[in-house]
Amino acid sequence: MRKSTLRWVIGLMSLALLGLIGFQWYWIESVIRASEDRFKRDAIDALHSVSEKLEKQEALYAFSQSFPFGPGFSAGNNFSWSGSNPQRGTQKFEIISDTINNQELGFNIVFDFQTGPSGGQIEVIAGASTNQNLTEEEKAELLHMEEQMNRVNRKSEMVVQVLENMLIPERSIMARFNPKQLDSLLSNEFENRGIDIDFDYAIVAPRQNRFVFVSDRESQPDLSKSELKASLFPNDLIGEKNWLVVNFPQKQQFLLRKIWLTMASSGLLIFVIVGTFGFSIMTIIRQKKLSEMKNDFINNMTHELKTPIATISLACEALSDQEIKQIDGMYDRYLGMINDENKRLGEQVERVLTMAAIDRNDVEIKWEEIDLKELVRTAVEKSSLQIESRDGSIKIIDNSTNAVVRGDKTHLTNILVNLLDNANKYSESAPEISVRVYNKSDSVLVAIQDRGIGMTKEAISHIFQKFYRVPTGNIHNVKGFGLGLAYVKNMVEIHHGKISVDSEPGKGSKFTISLPNHHG
Repeated sequence: MRKSTLRWVIGLMSLALLGLIGFQWYWIESVIRASEDRFKRDAIDALHSVSEKLEKQEALYAFSQSFPFGPGFSAGNNFSWSGSNPQRGTQKFEIISDTINNQELGFNIVFDFQTGPSGGQIEVIAGASTNQNLTEEEKAELLHMEEQMNRVNRKSEMVVQVLENMLIPERSIMARFNPKQLDSLLSNEFENRGIDIDFDYAIVAPRQNRFVFVSDRESQPDLSKSELKASLFPNDLIGEKNWLVVNFPQKQQFLLRKIWLTMASSGLLIFVIVGTFGFSIMTIIRQKKLSEMKNDFINNMTHELKTPIATISLACEALSDQEIKQIDGMYDRYLGMINDENKRLGEQVERVLTMAAIDRNDVEIKWEEIDLKELVRTAVEKSSLQIESRDGSIKIIDNSTNAVVRGDKTHLTNILVNLLDNANKYSESAPEISVRVYNKSDSVLVAIQDRGIGMTKEAISHIFQKFYRVPTGNIHNVKGFGLGLAYVKNMVEIHHGKISVDSEPGKGSKFTISLPNHHG
């Protein structure tokens, strides 16, 4: 995949991701806003219901205390009144009764109530029965009703006073309700609507801009800003309007508790989308780098295999020349060259096959007790010829007391040779290499340090990946497949050990291998 194509893919995926996140965010805000609106609507409905109940209770109490109808009088279902200015005018109440002591008499009572500066009165007009031939019992009933009406007239002043109190309330607002009752009504109404959290409430006189009653003085600033309010005794004809105001200190927590599942699922979805997007991008980039490294590997492998093949081919051609055969020592020289190149070719193929076996977890390990100091000396001897050919030096520093480990001698030797070979190849001038063996806790450590070109932190994070090769700048003699350090790391881990790297560009690198010490 070309870089331009990769940029387009990443750009489009990023745009789609931002769109999804924006949509989820808008959806969450809509849910929160709808939840707040529903809460506000339910709270205000509850306040209106409480105010209506208080007003009904006041009216019912006033009528039950004032109307003097006796046990023989049963009012019907129709009650109406009409009126004009409460200070001047006429208010008429009409009660229609259908039955008196279960007798069908067609009785009609009209209250004509007038109020004014001098008070008011009630006039009772009773309609007579349409039947003129009444029995003695019916006449007795009519006399009893007339007596009841007389009582009504005598109580007219009391009724006038009650009605005036309802129409023109003179009592203070605090005398018209019981705070405990109001608290109970509010609690019930809120619970009926699913609002089961603590609340503060107050009664406010807006014209005077003062609080008539507050359930909690500390909540007064919040109550003054609250939008949750309703008119208290809204049907009073005159007088100052008072507001019933409520505030919920735990409103936000309550709303979050109601929609936490929605928000959590949305947040989880966003997290999954972002994680999947990031993983996809990383996979694409990783695959692109892997493809590039594999191409480099194929090129290097082709070069590494073609060189010994070409050398062997040339040597075979030379041996077929009769003149070469007659020159003393040339025959043996070309045979030795063929043998060396054949071994080199075999080593390269074996290295690739070993990495394939490691990937399949099909590596055969011959476990035995090994003196790591002896193994270090063997590896140094194998590498010293190449190092000395570049006028370099290599030294062993032995600070160990017990360097016995369990492992495979061949693979451990290859580990050390690979590290020494890298130290030699990645040195610009004559290599200076030191190999230090020492003990630490229950481990034997081998540190191979050079004064070569070193590595950046980014390079260190990739050097143990297959096919990765550290950029060498102006050094062009570094050859290989990029499998050496990957092989080293895998083999060290198979031997239950660890490998670490310390490096700085221009100052060299140090590879430290730690293997479990075997005490016999």
